[in-house]
Amino acid sequence: MDHSRLVVEKKIRWVAAAMITLCLCMTLIPISLFGYYKYNVGVLKDETYTHLSTEGYSEDDIKNVQVVMKKIPLLSTLVEFTDEQGVIYWYDKKQGEIVQIGIYESPGIPEEQHFKHLE
Repeated sequence: MDHSRLVVEKKIRWVAAAMITLCLCMTLIPISLFGYYKYNVGVLKDETYTHLSTEGYSEDDIKNVQVVMKKIPLLSTLVEFTDEQGVIYWYDKKQGEIVQIGIYESPGIPEEQHFKHLE
């Protein structure tokens, strides 16, 4: 009788350990992924500010810097300048460097407008 009781207790301990491990994994993996995402957002934002400062812009020139998630590359940066409302410049990190790759225009901007911050 004692042998079967020991076997049952071992199985209960194994199931309890498995449940605790599963719960920890279900909690820690999403938290780790979210932390990794937030870290990369912060790094990309800092690198974009650094790139813009090397291009001669000050923080007063920049209205908004927003990091967005897309497919490839996973994260991109959208920059709006204070002196050009309604125009958003799109930056990506390519081969370790921040580069401007496009522009988003708000409706109502004249087609003949010359964009001030093209690189």
